[in-house]
Amino acid sequence: MKTPSIKLDGEYYPKLHQGWGGCAEELFHYTSRYYSYTEAFLRNLSGIRNFSMAGFKADNMSAQQRHLMAAILSCKPEMATARDIIRLVAEIEAGQSAINAELELRYRQKMEVFPENAPLVYDHHCHPHQLPADVAPLEPFLALADRLGLPVSVNGHCVEAPLKQLAQHLDSAQPQIRENLQTAVIWLHDAGFHLHNAPELTRSKQAD
Repeated sequence: MKTPSIKLDGEYYPKLHQGWGGCAEELFHYTSRYYSYTEAFLRNLSGIRNFSMAGFKADNMSAQQRHLMAAILSCKPEMATARDIIRLVAEIEAGQSAINAELELRYRQKMEVFPENAPLVYDHHCHPHQLPADVAPLEPFLALADRLGLPVSVNGHCVEAPLKQLAQHLDSAQPQIRENLQTAVIWLHDAGFHLHNAPELTRSKQAD
C-alpha cells in the first residue's frame, strides 16, 4: 500500500507527521521564522548538542533530497529520525546532491510514487511519552512556560510565543528542563496546536 501524500510546490510527498510542527516548514522552505527553534528542537531530540543549521538552505536540496526529507518527516519525531535529518542536513550543507544509500534504503517505501488525489493530511501517532488521559494537551506546555518565564498567548489552536526564547530553553543546561519542554511541545503538535513566533510578546503584554 502506497503512502498518502501532500502536494507541495507542484510535487507529491509523504504526508508529514504532525509532531514536527513548524519544524517541517523550516526544513522544507527555510522561512527563518522557526530557524533557532528548529535547530534547538533537533539538537535536543537527537542528543547531538553541537548541531547547527547555519549552512543549511532548503533551496539547495536536490529533488531526491527533498523527497527523502519528506519521507523522514512523515515519521514521528524521535532520536533516530532527528539524527537522520541532521545527517541529511549535513550532506546538503556539504553541497552533495545524491542521497545517502543507507537513508534511501531505510525510507525507500515512503519515497514511492504517491496518488495524485491524496488530501493534505497529517499522520497522528502518540509520542512515546504518552500524555495522561486526564491532562489537556496545552496544560504541560503552559505550566512549563509559566515556570520558565516564557510569555505565551493562546487563541484557539494558535499558540504564540517568542520562539528564539523557547529555543534557548530547549537548549537549557538542565537535561530535565530540555526533556520536559521537548515532550510538552510534541504533545502540542500532536494535538493539532500550532506554534507561531511572536518575538514582541512579553509577560506584561501576556497579562493584558
